[in-house]
Amino acid sequence: MVVLKRAAFLGALSALLLGPISTQAADLIRIGEGPFITGGGFFIAQEKGYFEKLGISIESKSFIDGALAVPSLIAGELDISFMTANAGVFNSIAKGAPLVFILDRGNNKKGRGYTVMNVTEEMHAQGVNSMADFAKLKGKKVGLSAAGSINQYLFAKALQKAGLDPRTDVQWITNVGQPDLMKMLGQKQVDATDLAYQFGYFAQNNKWGPIVAVDDEIDPDGAVGLYVARKEFVRDKHDVLVRFAMAYLQGAKEFNAAAGEPDKYKDIVDILAKKTALQKPELVRAIAPNWSYTNEDGIPNVKSVMEQQDYWSKYFTLVEKPVAESALFDLSIAKEAKARLDKEKPFGN
Repeated sequence: MVVLKRAAFLGALSALLLGPISTQAADLIRIGEGPFITGGGFFIAQEKGYFEKLGISIESKSFIDGALAVPSLIAGELDISFMTANAGVFNSIAKGAPLVFILDRGNNKKGRGYTVMNVTEEMHAQGVNSMADFAKLKGKKVGLSAAGSINQYLFAKALQKAGLDPRTDVQWITNVGQPDLMKMLGQKQVDATDLAYQFGYFAQNNKWGPIVAVDDEIDPDGAVGLYVARKEFVRDKHDVLVRFAMAYLQGAKEFNAAAGEPDKYKDIVDILAKKTALQKPELVRAIAPNWSYTNEDGIPNVKSVMEQQDYWSKYFTLVEKPVAESALFDLSIAKEAKARLDKEKPFGN
């Protein structure tokens, strides 16, 4: 008869009663993020432990602009990152950057627009009260964080609607951070600018210049933010990304609900205050519902992204070689994540 040692016996008994105990480490995703409320779905999932529940470990690195994360993605230092559909990323992909858009990360859904146009108090006094008055901006200075950005795209389209040629009829002041742009507005160093809602709100409250338009007026449901991933990671870690997307979409669902009724979701408001540049719950509530909207199926507004690339290619010529839709997007992650989320209900709803 074989006599089991005590430790071995207890181990065998534990395995019999509890089943095999996994010692496998959580799957790591290295992500580029920024302190913007458009990332609310991610922040909620992270703070509530949704990634951890699905076996995902998050290692995040903060960037003030998604475009700044591109070198780290190309170098393999990040697996995914937040991004806007800007001319720079289109050019990077055209030149062989192994990147692909996989998920929506916020759009200007009608009634929940996230980006806004501000003008100086002086321009406002001269009658620039809405986009219908933008012809009065001819010859003026328009401040932007970057050329070829979502902000320039939206402002340029608004100028065209007013009968101006944005290539020649205004002076673009670029490569200025949004916190500095709102101050430049107050100092009359720029006459107008396009900002994330919170910065437009700050500028208006500080009497540096009022909000005269919300960008859902010019591009309803237009893509503002997306998640971009390394193609190699999509190929080799497909299931990991699907589980990431499942947790993220749960967070996005809660984010959208809270944007509509922030007083009912104190926990969500507190998370967004903690994780974004807003810092204060009262500011988070004050700008609701203009937090942006995240598509709850995870599918980006492909048409909007392609229209932006087309605009930079044909009108401004900032994109030399347009990239085919099939090369820009991989929607399999979002589709599988939504299907599994609905079927498995890992978060109970």
